[in-house]
Amino acid sequence: MKNILITGASGFIGSFLVEEALKRGYRTFAGIRSSSSKGYLNHPDLHLFEMDFLNKEKLQNQLRKNAEAFGPFDVVVHSAGLTKSRILDEYYKVNLHNTERLVDALIELEMVPERFVFISSLASYGPGVGTTPVAETNIQTPITAYGKSKLAAEQMLATKHQFPFVIVHPTTVYGPREKDLLVLIQSLNQHVELYIGNTKQQLSFIHVADVCKAVFLSIDQPIIAQNILLSDTFNYTSKEFNNMVKAVLGKKTLPIVVPVPIAKAAAQVSEWVGNLRGVTPVLNKERLKEFQAPNWAVDATVLKNLGFAPDYPLQKGIEHTVEWYKRNGWLKS
Repeated sequence: MKNILITGASGFIGSFLVEEALKRGYRTFAGIRSSSSKGYLNHPDLHLFEMDFLNKEKLQNQLRKNAEAFGPFDVVVHSAGLTKSRILDEYYKVNLHNTERLVDALIELEMVPERFVFISSLASYGPGVGTTPVAETNIQTPITAYGKSKLAAEQMLATKHQFPFVIVHPTTVYGPREKDLLVLIQSLNQHVELYIGNTKQQLSFIHVADVCKAVFLSIDQPIIAQNILLSDTFNYTSKEFNNMVKAVLGKKTLPIVVPVPIAKAAAQVSEWVGNLRGVTPVLNKERLKEFQAPNWAVDATVLKNLGFAPDYPLQKGIEHTVEWYKRNGWLKS
């Protein structure tokens, strides 16, 4: 039985990766902070592993003690990261520096795993040029602090020689327990269909179960130091996505295209209110950069060449997700 550590295990993607690792027969360690929610981490065979990313010495002691009890980790999937923050420097503190402390701790303890999978994001590439889908060979030009911090972590990994890493870049991830896309689905459920600028934004998506499938595929493949863009291998327009959701909900809407200057003003107000409340709103100036970018389509050639085929193409994935939202009281019929 191989040991696998999944950091950020209490998060949306991390909790599903934990479930998938257990299904695949790994001795699974859920890397969490002491304050992390354990709501989805109650499997009897799961080992909870508290980690202090802010202090490398403490982190090394935690890794050493765990290895003495169970042996070193054969695989590490680093899913821990910061996706929302009112303070832009926080992205680098978490996504870059915490990652580097973990990598350096493993190297210095001579506990380098067989495979280290870094969960990055399509945001580290930035949007595509024109209408051409984003590919792994693109020059990475992120447009947000989040994307830039992820790219900085990727560049750091590239300096760690003899460290067997793979970087996966999910596009928009959705599925049960996801809260950001839920806001859009709730809006459509209430007959409100908003677009920023136009209705032809190119988009890509991947269900969280397919993210897990792709991650473990990357673990099983003899590949090192490779970037892999993750999507359901298809691309859509924002209009097509909304039409799929409306069909599943059985709702009709009146489309409203919001001019970019108005959206910018709304984002400033939303961010100001969020600062007063101490929260990061879904619509803010950083996220607006992503919302108004015209092309988030993905070239999935590399992923398909690894043998990947989605279990949840978008239509099926939306049906599955909406059903879960309704069953769990997140979405009213």
